[in-house]
Amino acid sequence: MKKILVIGFFLLFGLAVKGFSQTVYASDKGEKYHTADCKLSGDAKDMTLAAAKKAGKSACGICKPDEHMKDKLAQCDGKTADGTRCKRMTGDKSGKCYQHKGK
Repeated sequence: MKKILVIGFFLLFGLAVKGFSQTVYASDKGEKYHTADCKLSGDAKDMTLAAAKKAGKSACGICKPDEHMKDKLAQCDGKTADGTRCKRMTGDKSGKCYQHKGK
């Protein structure tokens, strides 16, 4: 019984840490944080969800990043103009973010 409680505790702790280490995107001046493929993210920089909340930012009402954290996300397969791999995350089946989806 003790083993089950200890394992359950560590599992719950691990999930809590993972939830706060999720990457979101926000600009220094903006009041909202976004998903990687949000059309409103603009010049946003990546930061952890915990850092965004600590900075007083709230979730974007368009891309709803809190709901998308439940999705399985992967790094975009697209290439940037300088030839490096895109850093945005996407849940799209094509494996590409909104910027590289049509290319």
